[in-house]
Amino acid sequence: MKTAQDHLGESFSLYGYQVLETPLLEPTELFLRKSGGELAARMYTFTDPGGNQVSLRPEYTASIVRHYLEKAAAEPLPMRVQYAGPVFRYEGDGNSYRQFTQMGAELLGSSSTRADAEILSLSFIALTTLGLKGHRLELGDLGVLHQLLESLGLSERAVVFILGSIAELKTGREGLARVRERASQLRLLPSDRAEASLKSSPSYLGKAIGAMGEEEARELLHGLLQWAEAGPLGARQPSEVVERLLRKFRGTDDPARLELGLEVAHILAGVRGEPGSCLTEADRLIHSQGLKSSALDRLKGLIELLEMEQLDGSAVVLDFGLARGLAYYTGIVFEIKHPAIESSLGGGGRYDGLARALGSSSNVPALGFAYSLETVLDALECEGKAKKSHAPRPAAVLVLSPHGKTYMEAMRLVRELRNGGTPVEVDVCGMSLEESLSYASARGILEVIAVDGKGESTTYRV
Repeated sequence: MKTAQDHLGESFSLYGYQVLETPLLEPTELFLRKSGGELAARMYTFTDPGGNQVSLRPEYTASIVRHYLEKAAAEPLPMRVQYAGPVFRYEGDGNSYRQFTQMGAELLGSSSTRADAEILSLSFIALTTLGLKGHRLELGDLGVLHQLLESLGLSERAVVFILGSIAELKTGREGLARVRERASQLRLLPSDRAEASLKSSPSYLGKAIGAMGEEEARELLHGLLQWAEAGPLGARQPSEVVERLLRKFRGTDDPARLELGLEVAHILAGVRGEPGSCLTEADRLIHSQGLKSSALDRLKGLIELLEMEQLDGSAVVLDFGLARGLAYYTGIVFEIKHPAIESSLGGGGRYDGLARALGSSSNVPALGFAYSLETVLDALECEGKAKKSHAPRPAAVLVLSPHGKTYMEAMRLVRELRNGGTPVEVDVCGMSLEESLSYASARGILEVIAVDGKGESTTYRV
């Protein structure tokens, strides 16, 4: 009998995704580079006997991209891989899984919307093939907001800050106020204190640094610290002092543009619902702010492709406020939800910058998704299509041989049954018939076959 994992793996194989095994234990740095440190507090990390920092894998994607980079010369693109196995994450909530089975697929080597549509449709249709009906895709696109913020002329630092604040910006005006306050504390927006600090800066040095590129300015400030033989810097490292000075001398983004970026992000993050109406609303919002809506063109094309995959509006919810690990994703992001389950069944997105973060000299377009298999099984159970128990399927037959002299005859029967594909348990405890029937009932065994002293067998239905 096939398991849910078997069915999902077969669905992935139909799309051309080949199984790839990755190590259970990896260098800690691999996962930190992937997540930007977001996973650090949730990983099971220790020092191995060789003095190396290693971690139980909290996810698969970083290992798969590392595998590609190591085998790039022999791996033609696009590369399609699937995987399944245990991952480990610490959760403070006692009801959460600390070890769970992650199953997913990754597509490396294509930046097209066709690749986006393939991953999205596979993540949805594989669950449908499994028998699930109530699930839906919640789809967002960080690339839209990123392009809009860049069109405002904002610095990369400001763009990253706004993208990292999406979850709070979508909560309403109070959330927007909190983000504005944090922007002032980080000197992205000017405050009275920041203005006073800037006025006290040496004018010649400030003008010189303001005209330099960032790396050139950093080198100059590092050199000045060394030349001045600066004394103790308190708890700050020299690099932290340089970054603080650099922000001080170079000043902040244009406050008016940053305010506009925050406002656009706040309003756009609240747009959620049926794809067609959401695209219309987003288009109207972008035009009302004097921005070009070309950022939506790719997303519009993707929605059209999903309709061709028979994922219509009832299966897809567009959510411009959806955010998943912003240090990681660069384009579409999505989650798979079920009305009976609070947490998502899985999710994923596009991560074109991960290969460079892991040491590649250039970006490698890539995207993928993963399910939590236990959560998928919970959803199936809610729909009455699966039992919650994940234990192996019990034997269908129990064979008793209370008489030692007939054991050989009993084993001949056992071999015949097993060769015919019937799972069989053999009594190894000397159970009586009454005990064996009770045991079989508890284990879900369908039949008990007792071989008597004459070598004749009697079958008892449980």
